[in-house]
Amino acid sequence: MDFISIDFETANAKRTSACSIGIAVVEKGKIVDTQHHLIKPFPDYYAPNNVAIHGITPQMTLDAPTFEHVWFKLSPLLTKYPLIAHNAAFDLSVLRNSLALYDVAPPSIDYFCSLIMSRKAFPELSSYGLSALSDHFDIQLNHHNAESDAMAAAIVALKMIERHEVDSLYDLSDKLGTKIGQLKTDGSYQSFGNGRPEKKRKAYTFSAPKNPQPNHRFYKKHVVFTGRLSEMTRKNAMQKVVNIGGYVSPDSLTPQTDFLVLGRQDFERYGQGFKSSKIKSAEVYRSQGFPIFIMGENEFFMSFDD
Repeated sequence: MDFISIDFETANAKRTSACSIGIAVVEKGKIVDTQHHLIKPFPDYYAPNNVAIHGITPQMTLDAPTFEHVWFKLSPLLTKYPLIAHNAAFDLSVLRNSLALYDVAPPSIDYFCSLIMSRKAFPELSSYGLSALSDHFDIQLNHHNAESDAMAAAIVALKMIERHEVDSLYDLSDKLGTKIGQLKTDGSYQSFGNGRPEKKRKAYTFSAPKNPQPNHRFYKKHVVFTGRLSEMTRKNAMQKVVNIGGYVSPDSLTPQTDFLVLGRQDFERYGQGFKSSKIKSAEVYRSQGFPIFIMGENEFFMSFDD
């Protein structure tokens, strides 16, 4: 019965803006260690609402290490056991986006959500927020202090394990009918869920580069597509990038993206003010100083003309 409970607090609405992380280590059914670490957020500004929630201020993280340094210090511990968080969708999103920001390879690790699991584990309760559960189980909680939140989530997990007479989070998840979350080394992930079928993502496989071209604008660059292409399938367009030695990401746009290619219809609508979620993300990253170039499919295909 070993696992680690984590909690992030953020400086603003950006999922890369972690300003603190709390950890509670559970071994053999007992909390054996808790930790709290401040983090210099990115982007480095604090929204008043966030400060009002967790009380962390810019002065407190002025000399704090950035996420990548905190991660390198903590990763041997954080990858030792499966993770659990209360509302894991948020905390794992912070982890994934922060790893991508600093171009750090993600670990291969399973994770669980104590919020989703508690709804099934304690159906008689009326509220499942961490504060309400702490009141119910008489847990001393300093809410939105990351260390305190992580410890409370760990205790809730132990209460669920005890209530349902199982020996691990895996057995508990199986008994409750929830789907285990997974973070994978290739950057993909499976969300923790309540057992409903997950919408399948289209899988792409590519041939090895056929004609690497070091002078090509896409050579060793990361290219992402959005919208339907009119001249060929997206897979074939991505293979063209791979052929000359570029990189493609079928599903996600990150700060490391160099080019965002818009299908013809999306490009025309973009000129009229339409913005897909990937376009919005690209514009946010550009405002933060990342040089992501947005182009239409015509310009993309012209880049391959002899």
